[in-house]
Amino acid sequence: MRCVLVALAMICGPALSWSADRKGTMDEDCCGTTFHLRILHTGKEKGSPEKELVLRLAQGCPGHIPLRGWVSEGWIKVEGKVCVVSSSRCDPVKKAEMQIEVMNEEGGKATGSYRIDFSDDRHEEGKFVAKYYHKGPPSICE
Repeated sequence: MRCVLVALAMICGPALSWSADRKGTMDEDCCGTTFHLRILHTGKEKGSPEKELVLRLAQGCPGHIPLRGWVSEGWIKVEGKVCVVSSSRCDPVKKAEMQIEVMNEEGGKATGSYRIDFSDDRHEEGKFVAKYYHKGPPSICE
């Protein structure tokens, strides 16, 4: 029985991680977590800049609730914007929500869902996978 479960995990695990519509990174600071999610499909027009969805979950300052505390808490309103990768040009969205469904034990990977209403009345929703990535020295929180 144990071998069957291990085999199923090996077969289904990679398939589940690739079922995401967007993949990206997440980084925590003293007051929250920022997710940078890029679209996986190659449906962008040739020559158009690559864009990413940036979602910011404000968790309170100081002594915020860790990201693990938000797992399966339902839909959470977050700040959202669409940014051109490798640029500081960003456009805000009308409404952004996310749901963190699973987080691994080490806190290095989160999966969940997102819903976005854009300024031009488009709507997008889907799944995401984000890995923890922090550039530079650790944040000093007081």
